[in-house]
Amino acid sequence: MKIKLLVTSLIVVFSVGRINSQTVSYPVDNDSKLICYTKVKELAGVSKNDIFDRALGWINSYYKNPADVLRENDKANGKLLCKARFKLMGEPDKSGFQKDQGNVQYSLIIEAKEGKYRYKLTEINWKQPSYFPVERWMDTKNQYYTKDWDWNLKYTDEQSHKIIAELEKYMSNPPKVKKDDW
Repeated sequence: MKIKLLVTSLIVVFSVGRINSQTVSYPVDNDSKLICYTKVKELAGVSKNDIFDRALGWINSYYKNPADVLRENDKANGKLLCKARFKLMGEPDKSGFQKDQGNVQYSLIIEAKEGKYRYKLTEINWKQPSYFPVERWMDTKNQYYTKDWDWNLKYTDEQSHKIIAELEKYMSNPPKVKKDDW
């Protein structure tokens, strides 16, 4: 019975260790070597201008200060460039408290064409006195590497996916414009 318990305990310990050591892959652009979330989404039957207006509507509704975030607004070429940031929260401790680790900044490019749009979330960096690209967090051989970097990458990935999900949801189902008949 004791041997069975010991063997079961060892299996659980090694299984958990293997699960924790599995690496998560992040979308790295082959040319720039930067983490880059990009996708082309079809919107059949929707004009370039309507797609552009939807994207602009999403920016205005999603960000608290869209005037600060929106850096390029080129309707003729169907391009919007946002430079935004989100809070980086540390891994929760035993009581569930998450320490504020600073800000993560990113660029989001949205490009519109007839019947489709492309987004590109890239140039993700940790706000520090000097530029600190989040790709450094993937370098476990770095002399300054800590386990916190794994959490930071995971958290940044989750936040990036949330931003993209909100954009895709809005673009596929924009709010109805209320007509003001008076």
